[in-house]
Amino acid sequence: MSQTPPPPPPPPGQPSADEHPAAPHQPRPGAGQAGWKVATALAAGLGLLLSGTVYVLMDRQISSLEDDLESVRAQLAEAESSSSDPLGGLGDLLGGDLGDLGDLFGDLDGLGDLLGGDLGGLGDLLGGDFGDIDPILFECLSPGGLGMDLGGDGSIPDADIETQVQAVRDILEEERGLAVDGELSIEFVTVEEVQRRAVELTEAELDRDQAELDGRLLSTIGALEPGIDLAQAQLDALDAGVGGFYNPDTGELVIGSEEMDGLGAYITAHEMVHALADQIFGLPDTAELAETDGSDAAYAALNAIEGDATLYGQMFISEHLPMTELLALEAESAQSQAALDQMPHFVRRNLEFPYIEGMTFTCDVFLDGGWDAVDHTYVDLPVTSAQILFPDRYRAGEEAAGVRMPDAPGGWNQIYTDTFGAADLLFLLEAPGGDPAAALTDPKELVRAWAGGEVAMWDRDGDTAVALALTEHTEGPDLCGTVIDYYAAAFPDSTRSDDGGDAVFSGGDQTGVIACDAGTITLGIGPDAETARALTP
Repeated sequence: MSQTPPPPPPPPGQPSADEHPAAPHQPRPGAGQAGWKVATALAAGLGLLLSGTVYVLMDRQISSLEDDLESVRAQLAEAESSSSDPLGGLGDLLGGDLGDLGDLFGDLDGLGDLLGGDLGGLGDLLGGDFGDIDPILFECLSPGGLGMDLGGDGSIPDADIETQVQAVRDILEEERGLAVDGELSIEFVTVEEVQRRAVELTEAELDRDQAELDGRLLSTIGALEPGIDLAQAQLDALDAGVGGFYNPDTGELVIGSEEMDGLGAYITAHEMVHALADQIFGLPDTAELAETDGSDAAYAALNAIEGDATLYGQMFISEHLPMTELLALEAESAQSQAALDQMPHFVRRNLEFPYIEGMTFTCDVFLDGGWDAVDHTYVDLPVTSAQILFPDRYRAGEEAAGVRMPDAPGGWNQIYTDTFGAADLLFLLEAPGGDPAAALTDPKELVRAWAGGEVAMWDRDGDTAVALALTEHTEGPDLCGTVIDYYAAAFPDSTRSDDGGDAVFSGGDQTGVIACDAGTITLGIGPDAETARALTP
């Protein structure tokens, strides 16, 4: 008699199905809008202006560059003291013709600002402190790496806008390998107009009732301060950061610049990648993915899409824009970044992540197999945000582990259930209680312990109960301790006690209980200890 063969073993590092059986599929009330992630027709085609993602200047010889700048300062000081010309000797020093540099800075004070390091954050970036930027980007984007340089050859001709658009397309088709026949529908408008349209289109599809549920959940688990209007915060973030968009429903590209300057060139290259990839591969429907597979799978797919467009956009402007345009573009992106920095941390990071960590993921894939490997990510989509953060898990085909979720507490009505991904956990650890100053040490390393996660929320006469269940990976630090440390940081006024091995936090309007058993960490939150404990079996 034939027998059903046993299931294949899990990828390395992932718990087996016997250890953590997957929960049966349930309808996902509250997941149709990709949880708290903006999921509209534009979600897979936004171009953001982010300081550090518009142009990442990474020089392995940064100390040498600083020495060169110091030498220039000394020469300028000497020339100024020995010359009577209006530019303090700068004209003599540079051979008498300032060219574009003179147009950009106008006078010696402008050059002093450049050498002093204040160019909308560029000085800090060149100063050697790269913050949270993944070192792998050095290999994709650093000067001298893969042909990158500090300012390119000015490949875009000084011509009418149609000729310039065709020049960008010709370069992109040759370098990125995305070639299709037919015209592209592209419109150049002011950045204010593109932001207005992006907000208008997003608002038309945004479910405010859903956003209210999302905000209720996030404030209960300590991701947002209570009372924040999540829908409005998302729209404000788009209004602050969008520089262009591609609408896959209409095939329209809208560029937030009225000319092919640095901003126009960067956004055109970025959005053109979206448009051509859509014609060749088809962009995934992130809203549908959120409904069928959960918001984390939808978010992972979005990261692959935006990572590709952002990485190539970086490479394009590095190779094909002159330094003057790069500096002006970086300064403009810094203004956008400053506005985004005023947003709640969870909202801002949710919007930025596909352009920063998504770009890093695509860079890793590119270094491993070139643009052909990047093309394959449209066919074989990443399925968890852990695969974005740790690309080896993508190559291993490591999916989310099953999660043991508790039953509904008696007398409560379930109003929300969804996946809870590694990126979601990362955002929590970066800003417990919505406060980045309370961040846990090395959040990304702590998140390495994520193997799977789900979250559910219940209502009883206006009261809220939440269960967050995580499955622990065999890699990474102790996930149980991380969740306990997070809750203590997110709710600093609560008092901790231990009950039968569980951590109990009391105080304020809710009680939190954290139970850790056989690789499953469950956080139960309710208006009283009895409810919270019922959610941590």
